[in-house]
Amino acid sequence: MSLRWKVALSLAALSATATFAIGIASYRTTSDRLYAEIDRSLAELNNSLRFDRIGSASRVPDRGPLAGYEMQVLRANGDVLASSLAEPFDASPAEIALANQSGYAVFRNVETEAGTLRVRTIGARGGVVQIGRSLTETDRVLSSLLSRMWRLMTLVSAIALGLGWLIAGRVTASLRRLTGAAEMVEATGRLDIAVPAKGSDEVGRLAHAMQGMLAALQRSRDDQRRLVEDAGHELRTPLTSIRTNLNVLRRYGDLSAADRGVLVDDLTVETEELVELVNEIVAIASGAADDDPREPFDLGVLAREVAERYERRTGRSVIVHSDRSPVQAQRAALQRAISNLLDNARKFDTGDGPLEVNVAAGSVEVSDRGPGIPESDLPLVFDRFHRSDDARAMPGSGLGLSIVHDVAERHGGTAWARNRDGGGAVVGFSVTT
Repeated sequence: MSLRWKVALSLAALSATATFAIGIASYRTTSDRLYAEIDRSLAELNNSLRFDRIGSASRVPDRGPLAGYEMQVLRANGDVLASSLAEPFDASPAEIALANQSGYAVFRNVETEAGTLRVRTIGARGGVVQIGRSLTETDRVLSSLLSRMWRLMTLVSAIALGLGWLIAGRVTASLRRLTGAAEMVEATGRLDIAVPAKGSDEVGRLAHAMQGMLAALQRSRDDQRRLVEDAGHELRTPLTSIRTNLNVLRRYGDLSAADRGVLVDDLTVETEELVELVNEIVAIASGAADDDPREPFDLGVLAREVAERYERRTGRSVIVHSDRSPVQAQRAALQRAISNLLDNARKFDTGDGPLEVNVAAGSVEVSDRGPGIPESDLPLVFDRFHRSDDARAMPGSGLGLSIVHDVAERHGGTAWARNRDGGGAVVGFSVTT
């Protein structure tokens, strides 16, 4: 069942329930009022006739005073002494018990040949007197009221159902449009579907949220496509070189040991570069979804640990200058970012001097004495797979600094690069502390 039908039927059910409750209350009130009037008229008639004592001469008065009423006079043992009915009705034990108790009365409804009577029984000396009034008119009024109540409830429910259908249609129109857009996305796989986003109510906010979600998914898909395209382009270079060297080894089996060694060395370098490229592509692809917990630590201590491991691995001296910079961050991500900065500096600084790491106020900078960065390339150094013309012959994938940039952004910071006074470059990043 659609939401529109649920809203319409709920409104109809609510209206029917309210109408039924009001009708029942009106019916009960009217019924009590009518019976009260009948009881009052019976009491007035009984008082006007004044049967204080029941005897053998007691009889039913003429029809003049009893017009519209019926009357019975009973002895104390319950025998009917006189009755205006052709077939007298039997008195109940409670009514007979009123004999010799003047002033006490009870009411009840009795089925007789003349129809249903409302009977008032009052005690007198020697017996009881019963006066009844037909309930035909009262029952007709109550039956008419009940019939009208059912018709009114049906009419109100139908009107409520129609109004509910119209109101629910307007309320759910936006939801139906959103559903259509979602089904279109599912059917076509397109993320550029126009989502109707009007109003500032809950449905409007949902539409805006869905629009933003589709836009984010489109950006993510575009990023993935660019990553795949760029990765495919970059992977072709080492794979082509490896394939070429393998073909040479296969075709020229009589190569000298020196030539064979050169080819093997080239294969080793290309394989290592290929492995590094694949690792960095995996890091880029999974970095945005990195859910490692953030923990507090001293950024300067972390930089020294990375520098010490780097010295042992490469033999290149690293000097670390740091203050007390406590941060709340992903330790492994910052380790990789610092390591990538050191790799970048070492690639361009081929001298024997130490690389310098400066840690201050939640930021890390690595300085080198290489050739520096061309001014035209400064805005591009953090783009994926970007490599300057001077760096194309050097090993590397062009992904290292983009990883640094992603880590900085994920931690609410920035990444930067500038040329160093006296030659060389300074590349660094910051995280929010």
